[in-house]
Amino acid sequence: MSQVSKSYHSADPIVDYCSKYTVVQDPLQVELQETTLKSAPMAGMLGAPEVLTVGANFIHLVGGKKVLDIGTFTGASALAWALATGEVGKVYTFDICHENYKKFGLPVISKNPEVLKRINAVEGPALEGLDKLIAEGQSGTFDFAFIDADKENYSAYYDRAVTLLRKGGVIMIDNVSRFSSLVDFSFLSCLLH
Repeated sequence: MSQVSKSYHSADPIVDYCSKYTVVQDPLQVELQETTLKSAPMAGMLGAPEVLTVGANFIHLVGGKKVLDIGTFTGASALAWALATGEVGKVYTFDICHENYKKFGLPVISKNPEVLKRINAVEGPALEGLDKLIAEGQSGTFDFAFIDADKENYSAYYDRAVTLLRKGGVIMIDNVSRFSSLVDFSFLSCLLH
């Protein structure tokens, strides 16, 4: 099984062609991508522009205003969702450590204070943050969830996201095929019955 390249790393003319005609980035997204690729450690963790475009399209399709972003890194996905949700949107982005977000993401995103105020960066274990939202009575109030964090907790993140999403909400999970193997998604079996 071959690994799909991210467009910013691709030498594949088909990937380049598809990205050229399907990915439209805000100037802040371009700047954050360039900054991350140039300066951030483990820059390959950066979300692919085509993945962020698909997620933004889902947000638009469901009229999403309230988003869970599980896995922040430098904030590229949080920025994409904040742009997609519009003026009244709210993005809760979770990561165990926001060092890269603070160092690389905030200086770029803060250039647009209207977009920055839509992002609620929650530093600490994402499961604790998600459980706190559930305890606060926010179950069934989110429109979209993006999971791109520590792979061993994907099933737990999925369970929390299902609880927090409204009916008709969308969950998007990145890296389900990683290092030529599939993440164990047996926890989805309940959907097949």
